[in-house]
Amino acid sequence: MSGHIRRRGERSWELKFDLSTDPLTGNRITKYRSFKGTKREAQAELVRLLATANQGDYIDPSKTTLAEYLGRWQRDWAALNVSPKTAERYGELMRLHVCPQMGKLPIQKLQPAHLAELYALLRREGLEKPALAARTVGHVHRALHKALRIAVEWGIVERNPADIIKPPKAEILEIEILVQSQIHEVLAKLAAHPLHVFVRLGLATGMRRGELLALRWRDIDLAAG
Repeated sequence: MSGHIRRRGERSWELKFDLSTDPLTGNRITKYRSFKGTKREAQAELVRLLATANQGDYIDPSKTTLAEYLGRWQRDWAALNVSPKTAERYGELMRLHVCPQMGKLPIQKLQPAHLAELYALLRREGLEKPALAARTVGHVHRALHKALRIAVEWGIVERNPADIIKPPKAEILEIEILVQSQIHEVLAKLAAHPLHVFVRLGLATGMRRGELLALRWRDIDLAAG
C-alpha cells in the first residue's frame, strides 16, 4: 500500500493512501483524510494510517460514532498524555454523561447545537437521574473540548464544535469548614473505621486525597515530629 501528502494550507494537509483492492473490480480503494499540523506530523499520521490499513484496523471517519471515537481517544491519547487519575475521570465523564445521550451520533455530524442540548439536558432533573451541578457540566464540556480538539488534529472532523458552545456558568459556593466540635464528632464516629487514620491526618494537616495516598513511611520523621 502507498500514500502521499499534499499541502492545502499553512498547517493543513491532504493525506491520500490506498486502503485495499476491490475484490470485484480489482480497482484500488483510495482514501483521503484532512490533517492539521506540521509536515512531519502529517507524515507520521500517514504512516499510522497505512499501518492500520495493512493490519485491517482502519476505521472510516464518516462511519465513526462519537462513542467509538471517544473510546479510541481514551485509549490512544488520554491514556498516554494525562495522569492515570485524569484519564479515569475523563472516561467516567464520557461514559456516564455523554455516550448515553449522543454516543450513537456520527462524529462528523456533531454540531454545536447538539452540545447545547446535552448541557441543558444534564442540568435538568429527570425521572432516573438528578440534575448535574453547573460545575460538573463544565467538567464534561472541558473533557469533550479536549477530545474533539484531538479529533481535529487526527483529521476526523474539520472543526471543534465545543469551540463555539460555552458551558453553564458555575455557581460560586463558599467552602464550609468544620468547627472544633464537628471535628471531634467526625473522629468519634470513625473511631473503629479503617479510614480513621486518613481522616485524622487529613484534618490535622489539610492534605488532599492524592497527597494522603502518596505518603510513604520514608516521608515521616518521627524523631523530628
